[in-house]
Amino acid sequence: MNRLRLLIGTQVLTAATLAAAFASSVTGRVSVEHLLALAALSSTFRAFDEPSRMSLVPQLIDRERLPNAIALGSIPWQAGRMIGPSITGVLIAAFGGTVGFGLAAGASCVALLLYSRLRVTGPAPAGDGQHVFRQLADGVSFVARNFVFTGLIGLALFNSLFGLSYVTLLPIYADWYFKAGSTGYGLLNAAHGAGAIVGTLTVATIIHLIRRPGPTLLLTAAGMGLALMLFSQSPGLSLALPMLMVVGFTNTFYLTQVSTHLQETVPDHLRGRVLGIYSLCWNLLPLGGLIAGVLAAAVDARFAILFGGAMVALNALLLLMSRRLRAIG
Repeated sequence: MNRLRLLIGTQVLTAATLAAAFASSVTGRVSVEHLLALAALSSTFRAFDEPSRMSLVPQLIDRERLPNAIALGSIPWQAGRMIGPSITGVLIAAFGGTVGFGLAAGASCVALLLYSRLRVTGPAPAGDGQHVFRQLADGVSFVARNFVFTGLIGLALFNSLFGLSYVTLLPIYADWYFKAGSTGYGLLNAAHGAGAIVGTLTVATIIHLIRRPGPTLLLTAAGMGLALMLFSQSPGLSLALPMLMVVGFTNTFYLTQVSTHLQETVPDHLRGRVLGIYSLCWNLLPLGGLIAGVLAAAVDARFAILFGGAMVALNALLLLMSRRLRAIG
């Protein structure tokens, strides 16, 4: 399909879903069941949105500027992570929860307006006439046969299932371990966001100077796991905040390189399918939160994050043994 048309279509559906949540809240008819159904719909639409959006980037940017563009393109996500919860928290405290749905719906409409102004150059990918499941199988087979792509997507998968799952348990750290309440919770979120923005700007500036991208991104991934392990045992905010800044920095630094390599090297006719598999990793973040919650309930929150960080670090160090991954350039 035309990727831009698909992106706009999914954005229309996402905006409609968020508008429905806002309308339900305004009329007082909101319920847990309705929110669950709308969340499922929103996630379904996002499954189409993300690979379409990522596949469009190489058609919008000259290839030599692609690494910088991908890095800079992640700034809104990181800024939103740092600034969004703080602003929304203040507004919810002042005006109630409905304002959160209203902001989400409004932002989605703004995104739709911006997408509608995109002008894509170059020919659209031609369909090959194969059945959709055959095409899906081809994409999975392509990734499975190429260990480099499998390893890089595996890094993102471990990040979602075991690395970023710590976000689910931050309220426990803020309230129970650090006795810092909502202020501490905001600071913990802001620390990760600040580190992520610095990491984004750094990789956008020096990515073309990195002589050995393979070892660099794998060692940075291992560093993220180690930083999470140190954060898990933090006695107070004085250690927790700098460790989360390191987590945010390393997380963005190596995943930006992963995304850049995939978008640069995957053939255009397979890019949507491969990036669809890659974006699935991010949609598994809630599953990672569930795993962390189960471990926290069985032992405690410190063990859950310690385990997650160890899994991320161990996976990266094992992949570092691969000559093909070290040879990425």
